[in-house]
Amino acid sequence: MDRKLHLISTFHHDIAYLRPESWYTEVATRILDTAIEIMQENSEFTYTVEQAYFFDEYWKNHPEKREILTELTKNGQLHFAPGFFAVPDMSMPSGESIYMQAYYGKKVLAETVGYEPRTAYIADCWGHSAALPQILRQCGYDGYTFSRCMERDFDIENFRWKGIDGTEIDTHWMSTGYGGLSFGNAEKINAEEQSWANATENGIRFLMELNEERCGKDSQIMPVGGDMCTPSKAAPAIIKEMNRRGALPTMKFSSFEEAFSEIDFENKPVYDGEFISSLKGSFATNIQIKLANRRMENMLYALETLTALQNKNADLDPAWKITLKNQFHDILCGTICNESVVQAMEEYDEKENELENIRTELANGCEKPFNTLNFAINGIRESGGMTVQYKAEAFSAIKENQITGEKITLPCEYENEFYKAKLNSQGYIFSLTEKSTGRELVGDPSVPFGSTQVQMDNGDNWVEFEYPWEYDPRSYSANLPDPYDRKNLATHARVQLSAGAVLSAEAISFGEDGLIVKQTGCHSHWISKIPFTMTVIFAKDTPRIEYKFEFTNQTKRTRLRAAFPVNNSEVIRHQIPYAIVERGEGVQPAERFIDASTANGDGVALLNRGLPANNCEDGIMMVTLFRSVAMEYKCDSDLSYNTDKSYTVDFAIVPHGKDADDTLWQNALHFNTPMLCAEEKNIGWKVENAYISAMRKVGDDAFLRIYSGTSEEKTAKITVPQCYKKYAFTDGLMNPESWSDLDGVLTVKLGAYKVLGIRFSK
Repeated sequence: MDRKLHLISTFHHDIAYLRPESWYTEVATRILDTAIEIMQENSEFTYTVEQAYFFDEYWKNHPEKREILTELTKNGQLHFAPGFFAVPDMSMPSGESIYMQAYYGKKVLAETVGYEPRTAYIADCWGHSAALPQILRQCGYDGYTFSRCMERDFDIENFRWKGIDGTEIDTHWMSTGYGGLSFGNAEKINAEEQSWANATENGIRFLMELNEERCGKDSQIMPVGGDMCTPSKAAPAIIKEMNRRGALPTMKFSSFEEAFSEIDFENKPVYDGEFISSLKGSFATNIQIKLANRRMENMLYALETLTALQNKNADLDPAWKITLKNQFHDILCGTICNESVVQAMEEYDEKENELENIRTELANGCEKPFNTLNFAINGIRESGGMTVQYKAEAFSAIKENQITGEKITLPCEYENEFYKAKLNSQGYIFSLTEKSTGRELVGDPSVPFGSTQVQMDNGDNWVEFEYPWEYDPRSYSANLPDPYDRKNLATHARVQLSAGAVLSAEAISFGEDGLIVKQTGCHSHWISKIPFTMTVIFAKDTPRIEYKFEFTNQTKRTRLRAAFPVNNSEVIRHQIPYAIVERGEGVQPAERFIDASTANGDGVALLNRGLPANNCEDGIMMVTLFRSVAMEYKCDSDLSYNTDKSYTVDFAIVPHGKDADDTLWQNALHFNTPMLCAEEKNIGWKVENAYISAMRKVGDDAFLRIYSGTSEEKTAKITVPQCYKKYAFTDGLMNPESWSDLDGVLTVKLGAYKVLGIRFSK
């Protein structure tokens, strides 16, 4: 087969970024209008649209274009990639959110122009976890294309990517970026952030030679676009003339699917791992957006599960769509202008209120909390001015009883079957002994265990701490492929750590049932101040020690962290969707927890609730709670400093022995799942020896997505109500395969880190 140059004419659509969404929508509409004109006039011209969210709006607002859009799709000129609802950050959303991006996106395209995308094209995001090959293949994607975060020791354009569970997907790295070629009369937005090669023979030859260093003699894939780039009406004639002259390989406007079909992926090398992470400051910038995203994800899980358990109906589509739209990478990353920050939070507030109304309606006047998890939970919590002890079996009403405590003098001790903790006069743990091993977990005493720390942070919305100008004079937030000479920023735990002053601390003992410690204090440096209150909860029947941190930011250019010096950090792991991966030192996004342990597996895990930036360095495990930074050199973004704003953030630790991954999963899921009020009914459902990603109604059917969560093979046992007579395994979009008869109980094998969808029918 002759080598070809496949030109992918497209544009990267920023839903919101340096300007508000309305501005980008207006520009994107003009771009698609122009692309349609070019396709109508040139049958050989093809065009690729990224996000179904925008296309759905275009379809609704331009009914006069529907016939031609459908015709262009059927003619093979109009394509979509990835066809997600929005192009999200690929590191911070939950695994279920990635499934739902594909579900809602493909649903829009199927119902409008009858198109099914097969390539997940992620032009611009700063990390790709090892969970993605399995998720994408289950959702019907054969290929993956990305531009940022290539592993430098691998350095190959075309390869097979092997995920954490063993699933492989054909993958193409755009080594020269996602901007590619530029035709002279093409309108370019954010041009100062991108570099294009001019669409001349020399410009194209230059890009081809760069690509050839990493793809050999394969047919090449070359984008023609970039951020909000309008296609050139001259492009078809220019390419036709170049092909006539024959100085370069045959060039054609193409699709990712056609280009992939000409690459021999079966004989390409296999990459086993992840592609992580750049622009790490974005993991904690505008933290209120991350917190809201996680609240929405957690509430949607709980409400969907409750409706499925109780066979009730609730319209959760609007909340899902806003959640997915605001997972667009610049929005979720907080790398957006003032107006976009305000809009995102207003949308979250509106949908959270709607979910609260749905929760109230489902409760039907009942005030008894309900456990929507498939395993037992317990603990103590503060509720309505009281402290209550609670416990519940799987899928059951929660039993609560008020417990009475008395003030005691610090220092003090608290002990249960899992650990023994000793606290000093300021309320900090200075000794924590894990019972099964007898190992002391608290490390360096110069950093109080569980203290909050402030560091100066002179980075921006993308970059943490500072720009290393001596290494690279260009902005690290520029939309360029990551240059090879970028140095790792100095993020070691001991650099500029400053613990907040605890002004008062008190303890309330509930005997063996629990202990609550409250600290008040202030981080203060010259005129910079962050007053805070910390509440720490110890409980009888759980290894989890919970922290609630309330603070008001009165400063700029700072990073606020919670720090836990640990004795053992030989192995540092992060939880990603459906798996736990070893990553070592350095800030990376953890979905729900990070774990530092010995080589034997015993240690301590740090759980978060919507706080993605986690790391363990120099023996100090940390979660970033907040950053006050902005990017005023790019746009109006002073709101990103979040001065005079008050926040409440939650995190927890779990001391553990070896072989404790199921303990970590259960505590992390419990810590993230809200308690709903619901009528107590005979549920009839049980899901044993697996974890639930989603449980929802699909019409009259029930859908269940389960996963093993560990490297061990499991046998899951699912007991269903008698009304369900058949079951079918599904793809990632909940579409059933062949149906089989069901007699109340289904037993399925789950391999290491496997995810499985099952549908139950009456």
